[in-house]
Amino acid sequence: MRTQKKKSGLKQMLFTFFIIYAAITLLPAGMYAFGKMKSEGSPSPGPAAASSAPEAASPAAEPKLPEFLDRGVPGQSKAAEELSEKDVFSLYDHAVGKTISVPASRLLPAAIACEMDLSAPKEALKAQAVACYTLFSRKRAAGELIECDSSRWQVWASEEAMQTRWGEDFESNLSVLKEAAKEVTGELLQWEGQPILAAYFAISSGSTEASENVWGGSLPYLQAVASPGDQLSSGYSSTVSFSFQEFKDAASAYFTEASPDFSGPESSWLTELTYTPSGYVASAVLGGKAVSGTELRSAFSLRSASFRVEQTKEGFRFTVHGWGHGVGMSQAGAVFLAKRGESYQEILSYYYPGAVLISQEADAPEAADMGS
Repeated sequence: MRTQKKKSGLKQMLFTFFIIYAAITLLPAGMYAFGKMKSEGSPSPGPAAASSAPEAASPAAEPKLPEFLDRGVPGQSKAAEELSEKDVFSLYDHAVGKTISVPASRLLPAAIACEMDLSAPKEALKAQAVACYTLFSRKRAAGELIECDSSRWQVWASEEAMQTRWGEDFESNLSVLKEAAKEVTGELLQWEGQPILAAYFAISSGSTEASENVWGGSLPYLQAVASPGDQLSSGYSSTVSFSFQEFKDAASAYFTEASPDFSGPESSWLTELTYTPSGYVASAVLGGKAVSGTELRSAFSLRSASFRVEQTKEGFRFTVHGWGHGVGMSQAGAVFLAKRGESYQEILSYYYPGAVLISQEADAPEAADMGS
């Protein structure tokens, strides 16, 4: 009798384990597929539906190619190497306090290295390369310098720095970076003929955030999309605790004008939290002062504005989900989709709905100063 009960208990345990395993592995993929069908079924993301203005990037005689990918007319593109060497960007490096000129052939591999783990699938690395190139091109078109800090590996790092960090893996790592960048040479995302604000970040709350909820301006290609695979990423959850005094000090240091009033009981210090549909804090009242979730994230150095807060005996504890501002392409989501077999075009199409991917020729001048 005991043997039968043991077998029955073992079967129940195995069945329960199977259900949990299936939920963990299949639920994110199912939610992503649902989100993809939802975005494809909506009339707003499509380039043609979103704007009746002519696309400035397409010559009148050039036929418009269907769907998301528009690579231009065959035979118009230059060799990848020549194109990338003539495609030059100006960077202001805070580490050395000067402006340097860097061709895309060197900038994009470095930018990928600064942004993503090299163990990521190639399609995710290529998606990151296109997003970086688009963002850099947008700044260049506006006459803006691209700010970087090579000492902290922000946007740019020299090959010498890579060699120091990677040692014997330098050649193989650099080869991975250059290959990913080369395969998308000259490709960028456009909306109405202009490079888009190709924002990206590390990990979402499980959904990306609409731009208007973070920066105040609505952009049709920066809308919230489901990104459930992020919840499986290392670093998705984090916890930050403050004593009551540390909480007051942090808030007062950030809100220097019209400082919050913490004269009341601790339970009244942070109240009335509201959330966006994506799960990020939209607004709250801090010491009687109306603040945004983005401001709270900055004040308390939280990984993202997707958080819950609870009062403890000693102070306050924040439980945070995700890492970054949440707008645009989730890098963790890009890795998740690439591992599912999605191409870089499909990844970009999902996170920047309605944007058009084009391949262009570069007409920027040769680099005059190749400082590193």
